[in-house]
Amino acid sequence: MEVKQYDVENENSIPTLVLSDEGKNLTAFWVRFLCGYGLDKKFDPLFVMEHIIPKFDPTFNFLIIDKKEWNYGLLIPAIYNPIKNIIIIRSDTYENALNGNTLDLITITHEVTHCIESIILRFLRAIQCVDFKTELCKTNSEQMNHHEEQTDSLMSLILLPQQIYAGKSDEEIFMEFILKPIILFLKGMVKSVGTKFLEELKSLQLLEDAPYFAS
Repeated sequence: MEVKQYDVENENSIPTLVLSDEGKNLTAFWVRFLCGYGLDKKFDPLFVMEHIIPKFDPTFNFLIIDKKEWNYGLLIPAIYNPIKNIIIIRSDTYENALNGNTLDLITITHEVTHCIESIILRFLRAIQCVDFKTELCKTNSEQMNHHEEQTDSLMSLILLPQQIYAGKSDEEIFMEFILKPIILFLKGMVKSVGTKFLEELKSLQLLEDAPYFAS
């Protein structure tokens, strides 16, 4: 489900993503999988921001601003702007994170998670796979504060993936997080391609009606 989020920089309403609990678990699993962290490696938000995200999203950028020139307020040490697709970090926060400060690492992880949510939203829009999106997303709208809670929840799952796998066997993990979503994704893509193909035939007047393909 897409809802509107308040953007602190531009004061505009922007689309964002509301994930189901299953969607959050699945997202956290694939984030760690695609970033190469697996189940037991420590998640490094700086490395993900600087090296991993740009590989998946060439439009992404990040900017470090000197503390003296920071104009977002003392209580906001970093932000993600989804319109410009950029993470902006205050210099002291970035330097502290480089030195392993836990609070600053969590701050940057939060903004990286916002970026990941934005990438997922744009991906779902691009593939137009309704079934797959329905599996990932909630059907009810949420307010901005709920979206922030979602980001914190998803960040927690990314940092502490044991919450996802607790009580599950290797076979259950494989079925739930790999096989099931891949099958659902492929099914949705085939359905989408088939629908577009029939629409193209109709537009060319090669097929007047095809009720036997109706869902």
